[in-house]
Amino acid sequence: MIIPEDYAKSMLARYGLVTPRGRPAESTEEVALIAQELGGQCVVKALIPTGGRGKAGGVKLCQSVEQAQQAARELLGQQLLGHTVKRVLVEEIVPLAGEIYAGVVVNTATDQIDLVLSLAGGVEIENTARDNRHSVYHLSLQPGDLLPVHRVSRWLGENKLDPARVPDLAHTLVALYRAAADLDAILLEINPLAIGQDGRLILLDAKLEVDDNALSRHPELNSFFIASLSPRELRARKLGVSYVPLDGDIGVITSGAGLGMATLDLLQHRGLSPANFLDTGGGISEDMVKGAVELILEPSHIKGAIINLYGGINRMLEAAKGIIAALENIPGDRPLVVKILGNQQEEAWELLEPVSNVHVIRQVQTETAVDLLAGLLN
Repeated sequence: MIIPEDYAKSMLARYGLVTPRGRPAESTEEVALIAQELGGQCVVKALIPTGGRGKAGGVKLCQSVEQAQQAARELLGQQLLGHTVKRVLVEEIVPLAGEIYAGVVVNTATDQIDLVLSLAGGVEIENTARDNRHSVYHLSLQPGDLLPVHRVSRWLGENKLDPARVPDLAHTLVALYRAAADLDAILLEINPLAIGQDGRLILLDAKLEVDDNALSRHPELNSFFIASLSPRELRARKLGVSYVPLDGDIGVITSGAGLGMATLDLLQHRGLSPANFLDTGGGISEDMVKGAVELILEPSHIKGAIINLYGGINRMLEAAKGIIAALENIPGDRPLVVKILGNQQEEAWELLEPVSNVHVIRQVQTETAVDLLAGLLN
């Protein structure tokens, strides 16, 4: 989940990192009050969970309270990069002597943590990294590495950084690394890390993405996780199923993450495009399966679906009842291929086989179900 910039900065400030003065606002009146406290000159930023706000017009420099109010009117309640702007961040304008990019990234390809640095920070950092890879420095670390300051100082010196900058920069990078570790971040990106005219390093922007699986260790972030979910994802959460929306047009329900991933792979191999990942896990009930089938078949662009369930602790007769109950509420004749095996499989087959548009597979191989669905759609 992506943590809003204002809250991310408040958490990072606990590690001794410097952030601009300011705070969030939800109305033009609040914006005017904060701008006045900052002396009129301020920056007004849309607080949305995505990057690229500056290029999209979501960051506005203001030279007066009136300009700040106008910026708030232009942003609040508007759509920006697919998100409705409900809050803005009003901060002081920091005179700059330079911009740095600093990041802490979980590298899933190497199972390490990458500390990333570039002295060419700012909005064009992606182009800089692509055009001149030597301008971006990487320090790979083992998860759990304590990373002492002297090690970062040595690394900065090896990369010929200005010796006068090394002490402050080393302490800042170590603080970012430790914050990322404590917060279970999969991405902590500071762009830019500003060099103020007074020499201080200041976090002008902060993008913090925390591993959803770590919410139990950070209950204070739960509200941000809930706010990040779409209405369909919230429905899935209430049902007690794992649901991830995808870009395709084939609905998918499975019992078990491994079975789910294998089903997605087989669909793609057969030229079909999954619309979602949905794992019921254990504890299947009629109501759960009914809600899950409604969830995947409600979108009008769905061409068909596959339900791939294995009954160990799950009772497959309950699953069959849920499928039938859902289809009573969903119009249309889209094919639904159902592969049910295990506990109460015979009872489930007998219940489902007479149902129109339901195609029951009794074989073990998921390939058989995928091939049948492909044939029905072609």
